[in-house]
Amino acid sequence: MKKLLLLFFVIINLSAIGQESAPYAWLAGSWTGNGFGGTSEEMWSPPSTDGTMMGVFRHHNEDGSLNFYEFMVLDSTGLKLKHFNPDMMAWETKEDFVHFKAIEFTKNKIALKGLVFERKSDTSMEIRLDLKDGDKQWTEVFQMTKK
Repeated sequence: MKKLLLLFFVIINLSAIGQESAPYAWLAGSWTGNGFGGTSEEMWSPPSTDGTMMGVFRHHNEDGSLNFYEFMVLDSTGLKLKHFNPDMMAWETKEDFVHFKAIEFTKNKIALKGLVFERKSDTSMEIRLDLKDGDKQWTEVFQMTKK
């Protein structure tokens, strides 16, 4: 019984290591906000023991219709994601994904190449996404609130 109890405490403590050591653990939870002229929802799991977080995103147009989904993985190398239409058809090919490479992780900021998550308070963050379409370049800003 003592060995079983000891094993249980070791497992619990190991699972907490990833959560404490990942400087982006504050991102965990459910967020809603604006962006792309509609409503954005983003949900992040707590970090696993290796510091990896998984997330999902969905965007609704201003009229309430579903626009697209994303499946995301965040770790020390950056953020990898795939986009999906409402019918679950992927935008990227089976082997491809979008990769925002890590630049810097601080207490309140996740800086990636072309994407920044910045915590403004325990319940609010700003996401800044650099976009390009031909010669046109802009930054889409999302004001997000934690549920």
